[in-house]
Amino acid sequence: MATNFKTLKEYFYPDNGSKTFIIPSYQRGYKWSVRESKDETSVEYLVSRLIDSYRNNPNQQYFLQGMTVVEEGNEVTLIDGQQRTTTLYLLLWCLDPKNIIHKDISLNYSIRKQSKEFLEKLKEPEFDYNSFDPDNKIQDIYYFKQAISQINKLIAAITDRTDFLNYLLNKISLLYIVIDRTKAVRTFTMMNGQKAIMHDEELIKAEMLHIVSLPEEIKGLPKMRSVEDTYAVLQEIISVEWETNALRSKYAREWDKWLYWWNRKDVKEFFNVNKPMGLLLEYYFKKKSGSKNEFSYKSFKQLIPDGNKTRAKEVFKELRDLQKEFEDVFNAPTSYNYLKLSLIGSNGEADDKYNIIIYFLEHKRDYEAMNDYAKWRLVGCTHKEIVEEYTIDAINTEKRTPNSEKRVEKAKIILEKLSKAHVYNVENDAALKQLLWLNVTEYNRLNAQNGVKFDFSIWENKSLEHIYPKSKFYHTEYDKDHNTETYIRGDGTELEKDQISDLKDSQAVFSNNSRYSEHCIGNLVLLYGKDNSEFGKLSFEEKKQKFFNNERCFESRNLLHTISSFANSKWEIEDIEKSADKFLNLFKKLYNLD
Repeated sequence: MATNFKTLKEYFYPDNGSKTFIIPSYQRGYKWSVRESKDETSVEYLVSRLIDSYRNNPNQQYFLQGMTVVEEGNEVTLIDGQQRTTTLYLLLWCLDPKNIIHKDISLNYSIRKQSKEFLEKLKEPEFDYNSFDPDNKIQDIYYFKQAISQINKLIAAITDRTDFLNYLLNKISLLYIVIDRTKAVRTFTMMNGQKAIMHDEELIKAEMLHIVSLPEEIKGLPKMRSVEDTYAVLQEIISVEWETNALRSKYAREWDKWLYWWNRKDVKEFFNVNKPMGLLLEYYFKKKSGSKNEFSYKSFKQLIPDGNKTRAKEVFKELRDLQKEFEDVFNAPTSYNYLKLSLIGSNGEADDKYNIIIYFLEHKRDYEAMNDYAKWRLVGCTHKEIVEEYTIDAINTEKRTPNSEKRVEKAKIILEKLSKAHVYNVENDAALKQLLWLNVTEYNRLNAQNGVKFDFSIWENKSLEHIYPKSKFYHTEYDKDHNTETYIRGDGTELEKDQISDLKDSQAVFSNNSRYSEHCIGNLVLLYGKDNSEFGKLSFEEKKQKFFNNERCFESRNLLHTISSFANSKWEIEDIEKSADKFLNLFKKLYNLD
């Protein structure tokens, strides 16, 4: 792979002959002129930035993001950069419609003949581009027209277009990366993914790299009275320029490392986010601005004023620190487990998710605080009820309720729900969360109390399983006059009297029908849903054998609390009651309830 910088003049124009840019078949169509939710299209963003740079710093070099290509003679196959190349080609055409400089450049959309034809016809002095595909049935050509229209509006106020054109050709530079053809498709897939237009994250990266590339003011240079003085000045200028380029390259590499991390499958699934830079830029913006405004390139840009290189460096350092906090919390098993439990206990709103994650970033080494936060979230406490001392009454602001009381009340509500004889299919949410807590707690005790990451994929495929099969119980129901007797099996099936001989009478075998039944918390464990379906109506002994059969893959065997339940030598009525009492006592101890 060869890498160097090229000016636009060096990029577009060959030393001799013609130059053809090939857009390969696997590239998507032209989309930079698409106007989505943000105010600017990608075309408008790029061109307006070039115009601003021309007006403010006409003698200064301006760097664009890189182009990755395969070179074969005068043919350049665009692996990454086709949207930028096409936009710059159209910009140059708009500045030079008579085609004085365009005659030797071609853009070849390899499988889009009409796109290639349109771009070639732009070289014809009398060509009316709006007459080509007048009904706008061809997507590429429609967006080419949109781009030309957007460019013409932006350059309308430029009085000396020749000067601006010379500025573009000689002062705009880009990183030029040449790779081997055999790596082309793989490189394209890695670099582009599903990208068709510039995301806010890409715009922010380009803006920050642009600002840090601005030259430093060099002070204290000697007057050039001799060859030695001139040489010293040149040395200083070259040194400063080298440091600037090195800093830009360092920042670009770091940014790409963050991008790679946030696009890992396990990270995306854990944080439930699909943005290219995950939560990094959005959460940084919220923390620094304290604003409820929606995150966007324009809102973020307020944190890095134009040309303020010092501030851009500070922002980058703060982003680096925040990224490290994200990685630290994610990489440490205990904080990973408690954070995910808290997110499961969230109300699902974006602000609540933000509050949870920021709390964990700020307490990433305080495992006791993380433990408390997670356990309270799982009984329905809000972020404010956990972190603030009081809740102030909305009407009477003099009235304050200690949040410690509110937390205990919510824990008592869950305790009451889980103390019922019939928890299954009535209080599933509370039961699943507390059983999940018990399994995760076991993982946090592993590895000499340093913890092991729990596989939370179960939460999308969770199930409650009866240890002693519910189909082995029945209970009796009567009509309103208490005359007609109906027998109902534990799984809800109505039975005839002669079908109950091998079943246990749920109303008779348990010591307290208000506390225990086949559906109480003591007879329930957490399982993966697909594993649950395998258990069906099997007896405890058959379930146990299937559970511990090491000859087959069984995901639920990773659930340590569930394992401890099936590890019992037997499972009868007294075991269900003991298990329920043990579970509820553990809950009371965890939440310090009398």
